[in-house]
Amino acid sequence: MLTAEERKNTKYELNENFRRLNYSKERVCKDTQLTLQELDAVLDMSNPNPAYVWKVRDYLEDMLKKAGQEVYPWSKMANHSANHWFNYDTPWR
Repeated sequence: MLTAEERKNTKYELNENFRRLNYSKERVCKDTQLTLQELDAVLDMSNPNPAYVWKVRDYLEDMLKKAGQEVYPWSKMANHSANHWFNYDTPWR
């Protein structure tokens, strides 16, 4: 469970990396197999499925690294060992 401050920071980090990647929401949805509503819930941090938050986080990081772009640093979600509770698929890999 994230605190209010951690949610605020995570929202900023997700949106900054989304901005850096410069993909359309439609492309991200197609690549991740999330609906637009699910993606928006993650980017807004408005009661998203926690597994989807990790999924989008990993997608953004993977695509930025693949493109040779810098990833805005993660704070709470920096350590992958924290996501061992949330299973999700990675269809873009």
